Amino acid sequence: MTQQKHLQFTHYPHPCEEAIIIIHGLLGCKDNWRSIAKQLNTFSNVYCVDCRNHGESFHSQHMSYQDMSNDIERLCDHLNIKNATILGHSMGGKIAMHCLQQNARRYKKGIIVDIAPKSYAPHHHLILNSMKAVSFSTLLTRTAIDTFLATTIPDVAIRQLLLKNIKRNQNNHFYWQCNVTNIIQNYEHIMGHSLSITPVSSPTLFLRGSLSNYIRNPVDYSQIHQHFTNATIKTINGAGHWVQSQKPQEFLEHVTTFINEH
Repeated sequence: MTQQKHLQFTHYPHPCEEAIIIIHGLLGCKDNWRSIAKQLNTFSNVYCVDCRNHGESFHSQHMSYQDMSNDIERLCDHLNIKNATILGHSMGGKIAMHCLQQNARRYKKGIIVDIAPKSYAPHHHLILNSMKAVSFSTLLTRTAIDTFLATTIPDVAIRQLLLKNIKRNQNNHFYWQCNVTNIIQNYEHIMGHSLSITPVSSPTLFLRGSLSNYIRNPVDYSQIHQHFTNATIKTINGAGHWVQSQKPQEFLEHVTTFINEH
């Protein structure tokens, strides 16, 4: 980037020096993590960030994991954050992995939620194309937009996630706050795997949902331990890919225990 740009974030302040950085997944935003952040905030500063092309952060045609991890690094420099725990879900988990690998000294621990260090087959095309097909000039209410999306996206939880990306502009017209076009253009990068072979020794917790197929044993477990030599893998029963929202108490118990371990 020719101009220094910082990610937008929400800070949940705490008087201690501890910091937790939370990075959302594809088509998510920092507000998705408000409830979790408020509970983690009882013992730590918490920073929930909007990734580039998401939420209130800047838009860019470039969206590699190197780009996105550099964004986190610049934000940490800007805020003078050192020795933090970095937590990322799905796409955010891959960003967190890159951060741990490129600057382990800054992050004392990592928490990776339901994603492995590997490439994934494309599986968001229907969602992204449905978002792009929304006509805000004719669909004038959230209910109308939801009804339109339901014809191709029957899962209510996914539609609720998508609808959080809808905002009103100065003319009171709806628009997608996330940059759907740039996300589609970079989708191959987002699904890809670009970690180097350099192993990471920082304590790292991988949390997976028992109903999710994003982290599978034994192949994915082997990949995780090759890249993260001090990794612990935990499964939360009854949770799918959105572990933190489907089983919040179990999720918080695992996260809190891991962070507070010496």
